[in-house]
Amino acid sequence: MLGAVVLCGLVLLVSAMSKVRSRADYAEFVASVPAFGVPARWVRSTALLTVCAEFAVVALLAWLPVAGLSAAAVLFAVLTAAVWRAVSRRSSAVCRCFGRSAARLGVRHVVRNAVLPVVALVGLAVPELDPVASVLAAVLGAVGAAMVLRFDDVAELLVSA
Repeated sequence: MLGAVVLCGLVLLVSAMSKVRSRADYAEFVASVPAFGVPARWVRSTALLTVCAEFAVVALLAWLPVAGLSAAAVLFAVLTAAVWRAVSRRSSAVCRCFGRSAARLGVRHVVRNAVLPVVALVGLAVPELDPVASVLAAVLGAVGAAMVLRFDDVAELLVSA
């Protein structure tokens, strides 16, 4: 469970922080929301709700891991559906999941996002481990989070190789 908590928590914390790091970053995130098919009157609310949900799930993961993993699975599923919708509509949406990026959303982002709710659900199914195994799980969770956060870079390396 701890590996999933660490992975989900880091991914959501970096995601939320990258959106509110500065006024410009938040404005860029808000400006990216319409490409997901959100009506103009709901853009600001959707952006704010997204960031608040990410921070709330991080807090839940820290204090109530079972509830946090459940909430993370739901939030990741919603975000996956939003990315899938943008990709299927062939919108011009760019990946602002973890800050500024010029990468247009594609199937690879749908796949990346679809793995995240699975990680959360698997974390719910894994029993608590002994302390040594828990430390190893936490380290693996951190490495997994780094892979998710640098996904576009890793994908480019693999495609160009």
